[in-house]
Amino acid sequence: MFGHLKSRNLSLHQGVFYILLLAGWASAGVAGEPQPWGIHILWPDTPGAELGAGEPSSALTVQRRLEATAREIEALEASLGPYSPELTPKLVNAAREAQEYGVAETALEFYKWALHSTRINNGLSTAEQLPLLESILELLRDKGDPIDVGRQIDYFYRLLGRGAEPWTDQRLEASVRWLSVQSEIFASMAWSGKESDVLFVIRHGDDMTKAVCESDQWQQPWCKFLSLEVLKLYYLVDFNVDPLVADTFGVSQDRYPSPYQQNRDQSPGEFRLRNIESTLGSSARGLIDRALKIFPNDEVLLHAKADWLMLKGRQAQALDIYRELQRQGSYDFSSPGALPEIPKLSRDHRFSREWSTFDIRAEVTPRGNLKNVEVNEKSSPENKLAGFARRQLRDMRFRPALTESGEATESTIVWQVKVLR
Repeated sequence: MFGHLKSRNLSLHQGVFYILLLAGWASAGVAGEPQPWGIHILWPDTPGAELGAGEPSSALTVQRRLEATAREIEALEASLGPYSPELTPKLVNAAREAQEYGVAETALEFYKWALHSTRINNGLSTAEQLPLLESILELLRDKGDPIDVGRQIDYFYRLLGRGAEPWTDQRLEASVRWLSVQSEIFASMAWSGKESDVLFVIRHGDDMTKAVCESDQWQQPWCKFLSLEVLKLYYLVDFNVDPLVADTFGVSQDRYPSPYQQNRDQSPGEFRLRNIESTLGSSARGLIDRALKIFPNDEVLLHAKADWLMLKGRQAQALDIYRELQRQGSYDFSSPGALPEIPKLSRDHRFSREWSTFDIRAEVTPRGNLKNVEVNEKSSPENKLAGFARRQLRDMRFRPALTESGEATESTIVWQVKVLR
């Protein structure tokens, strides 16, 4: 993960002792730092609508239909002008048609033309752009390149003021959406060399959330929505950034293996991310508690707080919240859940180099661990991801099932999941 800091002047005996300590930390770290659900293992729902599910059309038929649509738009453009508001719905329909036929590049051209037309007719910061942007993002996802998705959402966010005041509901909605896409992208890529990008998003999200939550005019409902998006980023930091621990000689060392060089040559970005990680527990609790001061009985925020506490080993505190939520009738916790349930971390399988769907069967203990794990991929029993899936599941923590009286109990899960690498 993030680079080792190694003393250059250890004696031979100190070095041997350090190696023994590091081996102990590495073996203990797996159980002590569970990973969140939604990065390598998630539910097998595919984002976006399933297009083109009917009878396939021949390439010639598709070409002729798209050519006919293009001629219709050209005729309308000639009579009304290239940016007539009457042209926009025609362009959107043409884009959807091309998307349905699987002609992604043509669909992108039509959507971008429609988006440009909308901006000219309605202004650069109008809500009418959002459905078009979502369609463009979906096509870019199909290309499997998160960089393109990031560029497009960044461009849209800049047009809507990048979260700057004066705020509007539309600007704040754009901020929530931008943060959501950023967390999805960060869940899909390695952070080495991207530390400055991650830091910018975290700081921007933190600063904006604090300001909105302190604003009497805008804290409802945006403080809650923004806080949950920033909490996603905290989960990703917790997963991606390894903590530093100090040995008996006062030398800070990584708890886990790292791809960075084992020396003091850390980039400023790595160092700042480590600082964020070192105070993450208090930062996350403070983030949720600040929102709870505004929405003290909000069951979603309380659930989010319990999930964070449970994942971080504060089981007694988490179970108290779960019990109260179940007693109030807000949630039914009679079946176990993968942490975090709120906020749900999202990752698109189209950004992964490989993925597969598996059936899993296991028992969730009262402490939220898995045992007797069975992983089955029916179509290909020798799937290489099966072993990877077992390892990931062992590193995860779960909310245990609760009885009617609120006691944690052992239970069996039978789930279908998507495994990404």
